[in-house]
Amino acid sequence: MFCPNCGKGEQEPGSYCRSCGEFLTDLSAKSYLLNKLLGGGGPRTQVRAGLVINAVTFLVSLFLLGFLNGHFDAQRERTGEGPPWVIYMVYVFLGLVATWQFLGIAVNLKLLKKLGGGKKVDARDALGERDAAGREGRDLPPGRARGSLQGGGLEDAAGGAEQRTTKILDKLPRR
Repeated sequence: MFCPNCGKGEQEPGSYCRSCGEFLTDLSAKSYLLNKLLGGGGPRTQVRAGLVINAVTFLVSLFLLGFLNGHFDAQRERTGEGPPWVIYMVYVFLGLVATWQFLGIAVNLKLLKKLGGGKKVDARDALGERDAAGREGRDLPPGRARGSLQGGGLEDAAGGAEQRTTKILDKLPRR
């Protein structure tokens, strides 16, 4: 399989590209729809999805903790009875869930920072068709321009084009 982002060949579907880190989705897998819904496009999108899930769970657990605490405090003032013992266990559980999700948010933020904060790699950058200033291939030296890849011909029909293109792409500098 070839990576749809950078073109690196000979890779396994359902794993990450060895060159750019893009998730190589196996379209025939049963989990394809689930990956698409949860943002299985790459490490950055998966970390962002985890960050959103952690944040929502953290806020919901804090809301439930506050709601239950307020409800049973009001009940104690009205009737003089305290909450049942199981409610104290729910308080502890919701507090642990909120703490765990907060730690998950901190870890996901560090991961997102390490992954570049969500900057998506442009395919032209990966192929070396832009320089550091962002100029297109026509402004680059001839060895790095778009024309540096060989065109296919009849001699390439037996599968040699894939191998030659992969070798050429492997020589390009990675950022």
